[in-house]
Amino acid sequence: MACACLALAPAVACRGNGQPAPLVADVSGRREVAGLSAPVRVVRDRYGVPHIYAENPDDLFFAQGFVAAQDRLFQMDVWRRWALGRLSEVLGPNFAERDAMTRRIQYAGSVDGEWASYAPDTRAIASAFVRGVNAWVALARERPPEEFVLAGWLPETWSANDLLNRTDAFAASGDGIDEIFRARLVAAVGARRAADLLAATVVVPPGLDPAVAGSAVADAIRSVGAPPFFLGLAAPPQTGPRPDASDADARRGDISLEVRALPLPSPRYLIHLHAPGWNVIGATAPWLPGVSEGHNDRVAWRMEAVDVDSEDVFVERVNPANPHQVEERGQWVDTRLTKDLLAVRRRDKPLVFDRERTSHGAILAVDRERHFAFTVRWAGDGPGGAGDLLALEIDRAAGAADVRAALDRWTIPARRVDYADVEGHSGSEIAARVPVRRGWSGALPAPGWTGANDWIGWRRPDAADRDSPLRLLARRRPERADALLHDLQRTAGQPDAPQTMRAILVNATADALRDDGGPNSAVLFTHPLAITDATRRRFNVGPIRPGAAAPVFGLTGEVANWDRSTAMNAPGQSGSPASIHYADLVRAWRAGQTIPLAFSDDAVNEAAESTLTLAPLPGSSSR
Repeated sequence: MACACLALAPAVACRGNGQPAPLVADVSGRREVAGLSAPVRVVRDRYGVPHIYAENPDDLFFAQGFVAAQDRLFQMDVWRRWALGRLSEVLGPNFAERDAMTRRIQYAGSVDGEWASYAPDTRAIASAFVRGVNAWVALARERPPEEFVLAGWLPETWSANDLLNRTDAFAASGDGIDEIFRARLVAAVGARRAADLLAATVVVPPGLDPAVAGSAVADAIRSVGAPPFFLGLAAPPQTGPRPDASDADARRGDISLEVRALPLPSPRYLIHLHAPGWNVIGATAPWLPGVSEGHNDRVAWRMEAVDVDSEDVFVERVNPANPHQVEERGQWVDTRLTKDLLAVRRRDKPLVFDRERTSHGAILAVDRERHFAFTVRWAGDGPGGAGDLLALEIDRAAGAADVRAALDRWTIPARRVDYADVEGHSGSEIAARVPVRRGWSGALPAPGWTGANDWIGWRRPDAADRDSPLRLLARRRPERADALLHDLQRTAGQPDAPQTMRAILVNATADALRDDGGPNSAVLFTHPLAITDATRRRFNVGPIRPGAAAPVFGLTGEVANWDRSTAMNAPGQSGSPASIHYADLVRAWRAGQTIPLAFSDDAVNEAAESTLTLAPLPGSSSR
């Protein structure tokens, strides 16, 4: 019988009779795995949190990679393609420019020097972690899980170097977009009125024409963090009810006029790691080893994303006679140009594109008519920019002093870190670094050809930047930002311009806040594959209006008794709708409750739901 499905990629054919069932996580019993040196015990508690007990760190992180992939492989695979600029391989030419932009902002220095920026065993930990991921990938390639059958491609093997990418950190930073918006505002209404509307000092760097920084530059920066979307599916979803523990109302959804869309699965993953030298529990991204926030047996810490001004846009003068030269202090200087290849689905030959850099960073946009290029320099451009890997040091902290020492080396992404230890020491710090600028404040783009605006060093931020609805508008609602600037420019010459402009600004910012939804608005947990009625029924959860103002993610660390620590990670730990832990935390979250985060052996045994033993495959090597 002919296969009638729309394929996104040719790797997976439609399933017919006699083909193996999709792979699902085995959470109990015994599984032999190539790559282990000794047995590892994985206890999943009644909330789907894995507690991993290993005899050595290498096996511990191998098991972490394996277990995370069991629960979240499709999410991890999509993240990897997005983070490495490889979405166009499976999603087609719509993503080619996004992939190219993503590759342009990556670290361009020595890989060995980059690994040396972290703890001495970080590379070994990352290598063990990806070996564990790849052990599950090998099984998934033989029996593709439901999501891969539906999407139409197979998961790929990982490399430890994949974890060094800068995409998450760059996407979380929007300072360059803010600078372009302010420049466009100055071009529309003038520096004095722009300062009044922003309630801030606005000084145009000497030599800068704010009008040259158009929306195309912001669009180029924004494309680095653009999320993937699906245009078709290779196979229909599985039929039948999705097993979850949410109540009937939560499963059916709650009709509401105000709905926030949140990602499904959760961007975070709860896990407990136990081996000689390691006993830490908390949350991490599924694709990273260790725990990024949580507690060990001595200290607890929480991390919150914050904004700091760690990114600048430079305007470069391009030589009209040579597009690969820019002006520096009165001389034409060659850019650093390399060619890269981009595989694109349904194209016979890869796409060749330029990766070009000046002394100020990667070129992300070019105005060929006026001979300008726009570069972005940011804190993640140098060694140590994959900051979340530094959390591996905090995982082993013996107290608050060790936490502070690790944070002193943190560069990006910016985090507010609160911590407390069993000795009664506590603190709160902004973990990030920001440039020391010469000649201007960093609020607007700056000319790069004079040398007067170069960075001259680094410092720790005194505080996080103040958030504002205008920032939200510029970063997430570019079409509304364009409309706002048009309306402000249109009214600039009117007699009552100041009052009219403020009214326009108030209305625009109110719209931005309303679109973002309030803490009590209904929530729809949305899966990237939910693009048809059938897949929405299969994968989405909600809309659900919470009965209490409870965050969908949260952690508490009770220093006096670690077993009284709590967590929430709605909708659930698993990324597979076939799992009972896909949406089982919705009920507790909806009621404003949390779940206990068992830590001691007794508490873990009391909460245990299943136990899986991972054993070395006879005759295999752990390396």
